[in-house]
Amino acid sequence: MLPEDVLLEILALVPAVDLIRRCRQVCSQWKEVIDSATLWKLKCQRAGYITKDCQKHPKDWKIFYYLSSRKRNLIQNPCALEQFNAWTIEENGGDLWKVEDLPGDSGEQILDGTLTKYFVTSYETCKKSQLIDLKKMGYSTEFMDTIQPDIVIKDW
Repeated sequence: MLPEDVLLEILALVPAVDLIRRCRQVCSQWKEVIDSATLWKLKCQRAGYITKDCQKHPKDWKIFYYLSSRKRNLIQNPCALEQFNAWTIEENGGDLWKVEDLPGDSGEQILDGTLTKYFVTSYETCKKSQLIDLKKMGYSTEFMDTIQPDIVIKDW
């Protein structure tokens, strides 16, 4: 039997899905460590989801880890690299929606320099939309109903 602190360090290196599906069934000591907040807080620290001096204390570190690992931009083609692929033009007034190369007319690079294109509009109303199917993006009905994660929509 391994000391708990050694087991904790070893299990912190195992992918979360393997911890839940396989390792939890090994023995009662492993199950106890895998179900502990300590393991999941450590995994959050190592994945960069929190810092070591973090004052945030979620109710369930395992759920916090899982949600943090799933955070990503679900919008397809957000930076116009594929023209208007995945977008529906709702309104296209004035000089219409366009895609332009950066840095554009301002001559200044935006953000970190990794963006090369962007969407532009003119003086009249232009709207575009995108429907995101959470099931197709890997979010199960059970996950959405049980965890009910916050969904944040931001425009850069």
